[in-house]
Amino acid sequence: MPPSTHKIENAKSGRSKCKRCKEIIAKGELRIVTEAYSETRDMDFVSNYHTQCFKVPPRAMAGVSPEEFVDEHLEDCSNDDVLSDPETLAEIIADITLATNATKKKATKKKSKAETNEEEEDCRPAKKAKKAKKKAPVKSEEVTEDDDDTSDDSEKGDSSSASSASEQQWVGCDSCGKWRKLPASMSPDTLPDEWYCNMNTWDTCFATCEAAEEEGGEGRSLLEEKVE
Repeated sequence: MPPSTHKIENAKSGRSKCKRCKEIIAKGELRIVTEAYSETRDMDFVSNYHTQCFKVPPRAMAGVSPEEFVDEHLEDCSNDDVLSDPETLAEIIADITLATNATKKKATKKKSKAETNEEEEDCRPAKKAKKAKKKAPVKSEEVTEDDDDTSDDSEKGDSSSASSASEQQWVGCDSCGKWRKLPASMSPDTLPDEWYCNMNTWDTCFATCEAAEEEGGEGRSLLEEKVE
């Protein structure tokens, strides 16, 4: 999959929205533009960001610092060659660093909370086993073969549905935040870093952000799937 390209420029019309905060980017204001090619749709998808909303993609550029990103991966297409001005350059790097570190802190805090919960459970004293109370003997009931078969089929059905639910893969739209189910033969790793509903080629009923959330996708968080 071809890598995404990034450039900084002045907004031309004042109609584009920042992908992260969803606010309008004013005409003439600096913005970072990301272009990602989709092999499935055979077209480029463009995303716009305020400089203070853009963060270095953690998967595509793992280990790349904001300074390295600006120096090696950000093309200067601005009216005033802003990356050549030391003061403006420092402000842009500071904006990207703040946005990138905010995401890292959020993920670290979530992981730390999970580890704390595990430690608390380990430290809890084991509960004393309750003495079993004697119960009156229960009369045995005859169970027919048909009842056994029905019970087995029910257990198999429950097991099958639980297994199917646990193996279901999802992908979240980076525009509307809604979740779409992936086919069993498709892995999330084959999708581009930035994915949108109109890239859904396997189920056209959900190939638009206006389509409702698919059943089972409610309550999910985009952080579960990826970070931009």
